[in-house]
Amino acid sequence: MAEFLKIASLSDAEVDKLEEDIRAAIAEKKARGLLTDRDVEEIIEMRLRPLPDIQDVQSVYENFLFRKEK
Repeated sequence: MAEFLKIASLSDAEVDKLEEDIRAAIAEKKARGLLTDRDVEEIIEMRLRPLPDIQDVQSVYENFLFRKEK
């Protein structure tokens, strides 16, 4: 499997360990029948969409806890 995980804050050894943990979890789920080879291939082919930056999202939060009572 090609390199699929890039985390700048982790060392190469930590990334390798994390990738191995992911592979082990996938193998376990395949062995238990929770995933098929086709499921894994579909997941591999998925393209992730970036999360919006919090500053780009219009705030819809209203602070009810600290609102002054009338």
